[in-house]
Amino acid sequence: MEINKIVTDGTVTLTIKGRITAVEAGDFSTKVNEALSESSILRIDFKGISYIASAGLRVLVSTQKKITAAKGKLTLANVNEDVMEVFEVTGLDDILQFE
Repeated sequence: MEINKIVTDGTVTLTIKGRITAVEAGDFSTKVNEALSESSILRIDFKGISYIASAGLRVLVSTQKKITAAKGKLTLANVNEDVMEVFEVTGLDDILQFE
């Protein structure tokens, strides 16, 4: 998994490539928390993600809670159909914001 960060107008965008498995979830969590230390407005670009495990979903739920408490915003962008199906099956499509 590869994660790149761009900061634009107070928004941190993380662009991820690869798969978010249980093994990579720790690195994913670290990068997300680093981004949250810079801004409470976070955009995660899933264009290069083909798979997300439950550990990755837990990172997103935890992130959403932190951002809500900080009155910020979390947006997931460019989620492909297969990954979106995971969000729909788990009900996270009702909790998370997509563009």
